[in-house]
Amino acid sequence: MGTTPVPKLVSKTARTRTRRIPGGGTLVVLFVAGAVVALFAVPQIVGRRSTEAQREIAEVLDPALLAATRISHMQALEMSAFQSYLMTGEISYQRRYQDAVSQERDLYRQLREFGAGLDDIQGVPEQLATLSTEMESWHLLQQPAFLSDSLREAALENLDAEQARYEEIQQRTLDLERALQAEGDKVRAETEYLQRIEGWITLGLVVLALGATTLIAVVGRNLHVLAVEAQDRRRDAVRARREIDALLEATGDGVLGMDLDGRCTSLNRAGCELLGYLESALQGRDVHDVLYHTTPDGHPRPRDGSLLLAGLANGERIRSPDVDVLWRRDNTPLSVQWSLHPMVDGTELKGAVLTFTDMTEIREKEEALRRAVRVREEVVSIVSHDLRNPLGTVAAAADLLLDLPLNEEERKKQTNIIKRSAERMSRLIGDLLDVARIEAGALVVRPALEDPRGVLEEARSIFAPQAEAKGIALEVKVEPGLPPLMLDRDRILQALSNLVGNALKVTEAGGCITMGAEVLSEGEGMSISVTDTGPGIPEDAMDRLFDRFWQASRHDRTGSGLGLAIVRGIAEAHQGSVWVYSEVGHGAAFHIVLPPSLGASNHVGGER
Repeated sequence: MGTTPVPKLVSKTARTRTRRIPGGGTLVVLFVAGAVVALFAVPQIVGRRSTEAQREIAEVLDPALLAATRISHMQALEMSAFQSYLMTGEISYQRRYQDAVSQERDLYRQLREFGAGLDDIQGVPEQLATLSTEMESWHLLQQPAFLSDSLREAALENLDAEQARYEEIQQRTLDLERALQAEGDKVRAETEYLQRIEGWITLGLVVLALGATTLIAVVGRNLHVLAVEAQDRRRDAVRARREIDALLEATGDGVLGMDLDGRCTSLNRAGCELLGYLESALQGRDVHDVLYHTTPDGHPRPRDGSLLLAGLANGERIRSPDVDVLWRRDNTPLSVQWSLHPMVDGTELKGAVLTFTDMTEIREKEEALRRAVRVREEVVSIVSHDLRNPLGTVAAAADLLLDLPLNEEERKKQTNIIKRSAERMSRLIGDLLDVARIEAGALVVRPALEDPRGVLEEARSIFAPQAEAKGIALEVKVEPGLPPLMLDRDRILQALSNLVGNALKVTEAGGCITMGAEVLSEGEGMSISVTDTGPGIPEDAMDRLFDRFWQASRHDRTGSGLGLAIVRGIAEAHQGSVWVYSEVGHGAAFHIVLPPSLGASNHVGGER
């Protein structure tokens, strides 16, 4: 792990000269400050009033004027529809009249909603009130004409009087429009005046600001000369610091600074993340006591024998052993490789820098690689051993059939040998495929409602000849009235075949193998079991019993070591489990526990 050179700072004194600010510096500053304040404050004050006036025009006066104009238009429509109705009596004119009245009332309601915006206009509130009263009176006087033809004819005779009332209301509406128009013109004139004033003030302030800028330039030129040297020094220091910080932040290794007393002086971001400490929480604390106090195997590490403290005291570069640990804040070990480098200023030892690399992921990958190699070797061993033997048998039997003139009985015998060997190879290949599906989570089960007794009886019928040939009793014992259960019949038969086949291998003549099923306590489902009277399973073999390719005895291989792994995979695909109870010398009992209910289909990808 290399070291990062620290840039040296070079003093620059060649151009340093002393300048003085002119004697009126205080007045200059006050003048500039006043100009700046005025430049921003005066336009704000004037502009605020101009904005308020424009808002009043846009939000009150113009909409109010438009509403008053539309009221006048609605009144004209009302009068036209009313006259047409009086002369014709057609109901369509009455509807047109009523629509105009409704719109007129909405417009007047809009005017009243402006509220305080119109109350400040002289005479407008009174005009609105008077106009509203006269409009409603006018509408009331017109209503009788719509009640009957006789009243309509009477109203037609008084049409001149109605026309006079209409013209009076129109005049009042026109007066309201003029009042609103006059107020709008007044506010617009005020706005234009304020805008002109704002323009002149802004121009004056710009001139004032230019003068202030000139003064600032004069003062600033002198200050600039004074600041050049300090700025150059600061830039060099910042550049060097940034380079160092960038290196420390970019690395994925922890970097910890230590003083001569072994206390932490700094810790980079990666180190904080690896150790779980904030830099401020670790600064000033003894590195040995906090991070290096215990060996990887859990024994206290004395200070006298501490590699870190020894390297720090001697100013030496040292590296950790292949396996070492630092201790995190939560008191868990962090597997690391570390190196210690002395920190020297000239010839003076200032402390040391401890760099450490997290080896956890590397160790895990190494272990995973070792496991993968072991699995590959086991697969190669299984294939080379368990496939080569039946394949050799097939080849030998085929050679006999081809080379020798055998009678019919001998030919049949050799053919049966080929068939059995092929079936053995097929079973092994099927087991390998099933294990691969289980590992990938793709083993398929298709549950259906089945009678557990029937499944057990079918398994018994398959193995009855083998059991009888070995002199082993093969029994089925189930509780009476056993309810049906959702399960994949073929897969459960496959699991039972693996368990019964294993039991037949280890049970001596005269022994007994019992297949059973029982309902567990409420909500726990049903247990399907295979119990034998064989030699039992040693305690140290229990943990690896269901591992693939594993067998308790490596000397007498009579199978692939996949059967129990497939049993567990089938149970888990049914959302169940498998467990075993055994005492050495008293046999073993394997239990497949299936849940009380299972959906009609359960699989994770793929087809069987």
